[in-house]
Amino acid sequence: MNKESAAYKSLCTEYYELDKPAPPPDALKCYLNYAKEAEGRILEPMCGTGRFLIPLLEQGYAVAGFDSSSHMLQVCRKKCADRKLTAELSEDTFETFSLPGMYNLIFIPSGSFGHLITQEQVDKALAFIVERLNSGGKFVFEIETLKSVREPQGIWKGRWVSRPDGSKIVMHVLSRFDPVSRVDEGLFRYELWEANGISKTEVEDYRVRYYEPAEMESLLQRHGLETIAKWQAEPHSMIEASDADSVVLFECVKK
Repeated sequence: MNKESAAYKSLCTEYYELDKPAPPPDALKCYLNYAKEAEGRILEPMCGTGRFLIPLLEQGYAVAGFDSSSHMLQVCRKKCADRKLTAELSEDTFETFSLPGMYNLIFIPSGSFGHLITQEQVDKALAFIVERLNSGGKFVFEIETLKSVREPQGIWKGRWVSRPDGSKIVMHVLSRFDPVSRVDEGLFRYELWEANGISKTEVEDYRVRYYEPAEMESLLQRHGLETIAKWQAEPHSMIEASDADSVVLFECVKK
């Protein structure tokens, strides 16, 4: 996403934080195991509000992060400050991140890698990862497969979360999947409902690219990353993934 991304603005960020205040325990355990194994510096691109980054910091791991959403990073920084944690955070993309250093582990949880839509974005991200990984370092990330396509398509769906003051943030989404590009495009509308009225509205064009696991493995190989395992990621059970899985965790090593 670009610096001034159309996604993850203020209402979306607040909705996300209220809806997902903590990582799923199985996913957190998985990434904590990878952090322990890394025995060195860790980087989380697309770190968002710090759902995973902050628990790793609290366990004493040296974790840096970046994200293109200023709203997400603002929440992440505040949570770090409230916990008296020092975090190396920057508002960046794979193309603009310039803080020096190499890493033993780079990880992208929760399918965020799929928000890299164009092949150019994907290639630049993987080139960055290979450049910043130490020899033998691991890249661990999740992809959503074609089993994740939202059904039914072409109708408005919605849900809401409640704020501490009793008001609500209502999310509406209209989805359209393109089988050629394998991009699922969602038109999202967020509304802040206060005192029986809508006081604020935001709209976002939110896109996710889906992959076949074999396609991703070939892409990683081309960029100098060897896939050493593919695991089920719903839940994170460390069971070998199959073609029936909607989310797959890739564990790769720099050649």
